[in-house]
Amino acid sequence: MIRRALLTTITVGAVGATLTAQAITAQLGITEGRAKEAVFDSFMAGAVSLAGKAEVFTAASPQVRVAMVGAATTLARAFVESDEFKRRYADHREANGPDPLPDEQTADQVLSKQRAGFEQQVEALRKQFVDDAITPEQKATLEEGFEAMRARFTEMEKGPQRTEMEGMLKIQRSQQVNAHAAAAKQFDALYPADPRALVALRLRRFLEATRDVDFTAKLVEQNKKQKFADSALEAKPSEWKLCFRAGKPATDAAREFARKWLADL
Repeated sequence: MIRRALLTTITVGAVGATLTAQAITAQLGITEGRAKEAVFDSFMAGAVSLAGKAEVFTAASPQVRVAMVGAATTLARAFVESDEFKRRYADHREANGPDPLPDEQTADQVLSKQRAGFEQQVEALRKQFVDDAITPEQKATLEEGFEAMRARFTEMEKGPQRTEMEGMLKIQRSQQVNAHAAAAKQFDALYPADPRALVALRLRRFLEATRDVDFTAKLVEQNKKQKFADSALEAKPSEWKLCFRAGKPATDAAREFARKWLADL
């Protein structure tokens, strides 16, 4: 997670003793607001969100990269611990949470809705009688059919079919409740109510993903792109690869910051 901030939020703080936040922002071509957006997106998606000119970082010396990491991670933490982040996170959870549990349906409600729908169809057909030429016998036949359907509704409302419907509705409700509970549990695991828990989740993932970066790994060119010669390394997560390209000093600085931040949580 801290590594994401490395390439997305090096817009504040000083790099070394000479570069100002404004100078870094100008070099990267992004604003502090855009840097915050990248941090927020990274925490929400659990994936790298890049912004600005990454070549500014890659062209820097190892010492300057470490200073950039310090500036980036400091900004990331300050923003994540701000009221602004907490409000946006709460809004994100509300907008992306599972759908509310639907109202429970009773047999009376279902049957009443079915009967009302039927009566609407009857009225529509009767209006059509005016426009269509039908004989009195045909009209009587239709009315007999209407009455027969009403009788079936009455039977369903009072007979054994009602009991069967009530049983089916209970099963349906149980499935709805269980599905909603499972969705809520899964969502809370991905986006805990307490934003600090989310931060801890992302920091642990970053530390786990970057614990074994092999800075001596060999790269080969494939289709005009640099890839790891070892296919197992090529399958590593994006944080691992970014840290490899950042170099050991910058990675060590990012991991140390992550450990301290996690300890404070």
